[in-house]
Amino acid sequence: MSSLNREIEVNSTQTTEQNNLQAEEQSGPPNHEQIISPQNHEDLEELVPGLTLLQCVLIKNSNLDDVAGHWVELYMETPTYALVTIMQFVVEASGSHYMIPKNTAMPFSYGDILVQGSLQYRSVSMYYPMISKTAEVFARRVVSFLEALLKAVHDLPTPLYNLFLQEVTGFVMACSESSVRPFRHTSTMVGLKMMTILCDLTSVDNELLKTLWIQMFNCLFVNRYEDVVDDIRFLCISELGMWFSKYPACHLEPHVLRYFFEALPDSSTMVRQCILTNLSRLCRQEDLRTMCLELGREFRQLFMNLSVDKENEIAEESLRVLTEFYRSSPEILSEDDCKVIEEFILFANRGVAQAAAEFFVLRRKETKNVQFSQKIRHLLQFFVDRCGHEHAGYLVDSFLDNCEMVLDWKPMIKMLMEEQSPKLTEAETSALIEILTKGVRQAITGEIPQGRYTKDLKREPKAGAQVNATRLLAPVLPQLLRKYVDRPDDVTNLLELPQHFCPKYYREINNQCQLAELLDEMDILMFRQTSNRVLRRGALTLSLLFKMEPTHLHILQMLNSAVTNYKIALRTWQEQYGMVSSPSSSSLSGSSKTPKSRSRRLLNTLRLLCALYAHFDLSFGGLTESVLSSLKRVIRVRDMGRDGLPAEAVSLYLTACYFSLSWDLHTFTKEAANNSNLDDSFAAIKKHFEDYLFVTFEQVVSANNMQYAYSCLSFICDIFVNYGYHLLDSPYELVRSLTYAPSVNEVEILDNFVLRHHFQTSPADLMKESNFLQLQDLRRSLASYCKLVAFNVIPPMRAARIYQYYEKYYAPFGDVFRCSMELTIKVNSIHYGMAVFHTGLLLYQKIMDDNSGDSVRAAGSPQFLELISLASLLAETLSSDLYENRNAMITLHKAGIMYVKESIPDRPTAAPKNLLFLRVMQMFVPQLLRQDKVKMLELLQTIEQPALPSCNREEWEPLEGYRSALGASGRRGRSVSVAT
Repeated sequence: MSSLNREIEVNSTQTTEQNNLQAEEQSGPPNHEQIISPQNHEDLEELVPGLTLLQCVLIKNSNLDDVAGHWVELYMETPTYALVTIMQFVVEASGSHYMIPKNTAMPFSYGDILVQGSLQYRSVSMYYPMISKTAEVFARRVVSFLEALLKAVHDLPTPLYNLFLQEVTGFVMACSESSVRPFRHTSTMVGLKMMTILCDLTSVDNELLKTLWIQMFNCLFVNRYEDVVDDIRFLCISELGMWFSKYPACHLEPHVLRYFFEALPDSSTMVRQCILTNLSRLCRQEDLRTMCLELGREFRQLFMNLSVDKENEIAEESLRVLTEFYRSSPEILSEDDCKVIEEFILFANRGVAQAAAEFFVLRRKETKNVQFSQKIRHLLQFFVDRCGHEHAGYLVDSFLDNCEMVLDWKPMIKMLMEEQSPKLTEAETSALIEILTKGVRQAITGEIPQGRYTKDLKREPKAGAQVNATRLLAPVLPQLLRKYVDRPDDVTNLLELPQHFCPKYYREINNQCQLAELLDEMDILMFRQTSNRVLRRGALTLSLLFKMEPTHLHILQMLNSAVTNYKIALRTWQEQYGMVSSPSSSSLSGSSKTPKSRSRRLLNTLRLLCALYAHFDLSFGGLTESVLSSLKRVIRVRDMGRDGLPAEAVSLYLTACYFSLSWDLHTFTKEAANNSNLDDSFAAIKKHFEDYLFVTFEQVVSANNMQYAYSCLSFICDIFVNYGYHLLDSPYELVRSLTYAPSVNEVEILDNFVLRHHFQTSPADLMKESNFLQLQDLRRSLASYCKLVAFNVIPPMRAARIYQYYEKYYAPFGDVFRCSMELTIKVNSIHYGMAVFHTGLLLYQKIMDDNSGDSVRAAGSPQFLELISLASLLAETLSSDLYENRNAMITLHKAGIMYVKESIPDRPTAAPKNLLFLRVMQMFVPQLLRQDKVKMLELLQTIEQPALPSCNREEWEPLEGYRSALGASGRRGRSVSVAT
């Protein structure tokens, strides 16, 4: 550190700076994390003729206590020069290349130093250390040195200590008032951190220091907490939180907390979040709680408004602050306020929902002696009044981590098995079964409900949950099924439970009697129930139980009975219309042979057949030709207006045909490995496939019956996936020959149907209760269509035609979109990136056409704001795992930049025609990895902004914004003002 005692050789340093400037022009803007490595330290003085204090601080792994100690030695020998090095430290840290003359004497003229310093910025002057990509590392190093320095000077003689504080703080305060942003930003950071460090080093009864500290507070904080620069406001708020965390040791009074509350409407998300995080913590401090509550009452409505902020992090933190207010003073919120907060339990964002659930639990906090049955009734009532079965998963997920009640299954089972006093209503019982089932599922699988999103997508099971659930539920499940046999929704939920039991449980000899009892109950249920939901859930559970050896014979008998019953019912129904000859022995009269009874019996057996067909290969019954012929006949009869089977039969036969074709394909691919004589089977599958497509497309095109059309669309999409490109991976030619690529015309039919029927009714109308059934049809068919994109059956750019409605139709279809997008990313992230690009491009081109190509006018249009909002929502789908989604983001940004580049005009001063599109791309910058941002910046350099007076700055703003978001601003060699 002898270099601190050596005179700074200005001329040599300027030469070095010129060399650095030349190097920068070739390699990019200065990077302040390129700290000198230790191995170069020995030759440092030889390489650089005079290190500045900042350069010494930035030496990698240097001991900052030693640096501070050497400075103190210098200060004691030559105070004036030492203080010059400190001012030089601030100037240099601000990015200026001005060297304060070594012979500068006291009293220092801070104004002259700042004027000279502002003239010594390089051309790319906005790229200063505090906003560089390594700003965090740079600031941490600087602050660590300040801490070491203030500790070192603390033991100096009082005159020298006071002189140090007065001069250093005086210069920092002068810099903080500068109109030059780098000076203002850097000095504010330095000054605020000094205040925080001094709070830790000095007792509050030091009046001299307290006076100086308050002076700095009034200059640095009060004048800067409303600065135009987001980062400066954030510094102020974050340090204010640090000071109050030490209350009462800090020099502030509680009423200063008002600054937090008054800054809540800040335009910066990070500032608002910092405020809320601090308030959530500070209002728990005994000394500050009273003032926090007083201000909380005054600003209550502002917090309520923030709880519906479009930024989910802000909404979540706001709810947590309101929860803390309510914990100390329940009257601070009205009953209506509480109801609004609790509605967020069903919100799509998990953090917001869990914050609302925490409030719910607090509001209904009971004494320890209250029985479980009394406590859970609050939750049951909320479920019945405001939740509904379709959101039960959301409800359980919201409470999972902050309310043990939803995982306390033993008392739940007791409530279901025994009569309660007061008695549970049927709705409350159903709610309890739903909560039990969803709690078991999520605790064991760790799966977050579909459509609910979170910044942390880890799906982790609860330790011991599966063993506990199996031990409690397996012995009583048959009794529960018997008790609630007449309530299809409850039976559906109960039938799901075995899917989550320990696989080995039923294999144990002692438990096989429980398995037999369960299978007996399911046998009765499956052949008596008419609810499709019950049958489908039961079939899925049977398929999982079938993997256990003890179940094979019982379940195979059930399958044989289901197929036989269907064939008998079909023949009986056909006899009614003379389709087959009726044996004399069956020509008996009676109610069992009435047309209605025959139709009812056929429908019942067909429902069970379809449910089982989804999970079991029933091809042993030779059903494909039969069900396909029945489908054609049923549709033909209904088109002719003749009485026949109910409309449900069409959907059931569509389903049966789909599963027949799927199982036939599965069987064919297996047999291809062992049998070369499959020509007849191949021809049969091809014919059945073509017949099925003909029937289903006919219904979609005609759209005479929308319920049929929606079902047909779903099955067309699903069968395209089944017979898609993956078959080309087979080593067998006949299997590869079954691959089917939809024609352009077929894809157009599907596209147009979805656009015509899914997005013409307003989202508000779709969400009406009267349209519930229609909405379910739309959701199912839309989900199937999205599979075509996810599995690359249709080009990814096709997805743009539906993704453009993601935000507008978020309420009815948001979870469907989200799930399909997540699947698309997993299957092929590059294709998803292109799909997102084309979505933005599609809407952008419409906007430009509507505004006659005027980008300035287009930028101010409501449609463009909607596009930006959509882009922000689409960006969230890529935030879960930046590394996994990296290829998608690189593809998206490259495509966006190249699209803009293609529109560069011949005139040198004119902006590219589509430069505004970079505003859309800017919304996806946070999803880029740091190294990829650098690559995008390099690609962006091919779009040059001329430094000419005739250049329309407004047209070029999208380029500035995009470049700044990527980590730099301006083009090298072009002058940019550093003033605000």
